[in-house]
Amino acid sequence: SPEQVRAAAAAFRVYVSAGAPDSDGDYVVDHSVLTFLLGPDGLVRDCYGQARTAEELAQSVRRHMETYEPLPPG
Repeated sequence: SPEQVRAAAAAFRVYVSAGAPDSDGDYVVDHSVLTFLLGPDGLVRDCYGQARTAEELAQSVRRHMETYEPLPPG
């Protein structure tokens, strides 16, 4: 729902804004350009902006996968 999108954007501190609809009802969405890596536990493990290369991103994801340890219960 629109409310859930707003809440998710606020939780991740990203910018998102829908532009004015055109005559067909279509609109452009302006948003932050970030990719978040979430662990199996749903926690943010890393964040990647436009400055990272595909190889850097892949290396980071591999490293996170190799070193992942779940948080203790509690």
